[in-house]
Amino acid sequence: MKKIIYILIVTLSFSACDDYLDIEPVGQVIPTTVEDYKSFLTAAYAITKESKILTTYRSDELSLSPSSVGIEQYEDLYIWNDLNPSPLSRAYPYASIYNIIFYTNHVINSAGAMEGETLEKEQLLGEAHALRALQYFDLINLYAKPYNKATANTDAGVPITTEYDSDKDYVVGTVQDVYDLILSDLNEADVLMHTNQQALGYNYRFSAVAVKAFKARVYLYQNEWEKAITSSTEALAIKNSLQNLNGDQSIMPSEYNSVESILALETVASFDMTANASISDDLLAIYNQTDDLRFETYFYEDSDGTYHSSKNADSNFKVSFRTAELYLTLAESYAHLNATNEAKEKLIELATNRYTPEGLDVYKTKIEALDAEAILTEVLAERQREFAIEGHRWNDLRRTTQPLLIKNYNGETYQLNQNDERYVIPFPNDAVINNPNL
Repeated sequence: MKKIIYILIVTLSFSACDDYLDIEPVGQVIPTTVEDYKSFLTAAYAITKESKILTTYRSDELSLSPSSVGIEQYEDLYIWNDLNPSPLSRAYPYASIYNIIFYTNHVINSAGAMEGETLEKEQLLGEAHALRALQYFDLINLYAKPYNKATANTDAGVPITTEYDSDKDYVVGTVQDVYDLILSDLNEADVLMHTNQQALGYNYRFSAVAVKAFKARVYLYQNEWEKAITSSTEALAIKNSLQNLNGDQSIMPSEYNSVESILALETVASFDMTANASISDDLLAIYNQTDDLRFETYFYEDSDGTYHSSKNADSNFKVSFRTAELYLTLAESYAHLNATNEAKEKLIELATNRYTPEGLDVYKTKIEALDAEAILTEVLAERQREFAIEGHRWNDLRRTTQPLLIKNYNGETYQLNQNDERYVIPFPNDAVINNPNL
């Protein structure tokens, strides 16, 4: 963290929807106007990070073959070998996330000098606050314990920086400190944001509905069930569409041009994942493969009988928030509050758009028979089905029961015990070298 940072200001060209997020630098300027700073923030939006891809290898959604091409980059992630991974192993993002934070800090701290219309400046500042919050949310869920209200004030979090100072030591804030910053940024963004929804092709940028959806997720992770319900409801008041797979399976719910898309920013899959990984038996087993339309939409069967993800590295599959998450956040929050009927209602609303009519009848009968404890288990299973290969699973495992996971790889059995300390990923070695406070 503590290093000289060169501020590269780039003016960027925006592509049409057909070339979604194909952003190329075309020059350099000294930022003065809101348009200059918008280009600067666009550079931050364009920085890729693979945290969702890499944690998918770490979760229980994939199966690996040791003979696959390029497998040496992922096998240590897959078997939770954090102590002595291969030099070829992919590293979880850290510096790239703080690079995005640097961009957002610069925009936020330049508010007083920015020239332009007030509404445009406020929208841009709102986006910067929300984008910064997203980076800290990613960091805290990679490198710290899950939020626990009883211990959050003492659990070690990640370094916090809201302005650049080359002489400053960046100490590690607590988990509570980081969540306080995330919510402070989101509350600020909520006030500043003037765009309810971004136009298709620009929905990689934050909007009012994206901020509210993000707040709902944060509150869910904090076990703040009533606040999660409030934020989800506010977001759904702006956008509540669900992709009906009975009518159209040509577009996945997770694609940027789906009717569900709220924020289409993060990369959730890769060509490597398609090439060297198959879908785990555990994940395949939780679907009704006949009547759950997601099964044939999300996966395809290879000639050897293995299943692979249809979600790939194409830019169409960038997804951070979509409406289905709001329905499931409501269902989970209601279940925790023993509002069982309301939880069932939200599950069935989603299922209506995911199952065949025959399958929906079976699903409804199943749901109606569940008691309060069983309905929560079903909500979490539904999250696993709905968000397969979208980067949610590792965090869902962490924030709920941290269960025992067992994997067989290359003739060996590997085990992640319940509540294992490896549910927290260690800081990268180069980060520790550069910041001894870690």
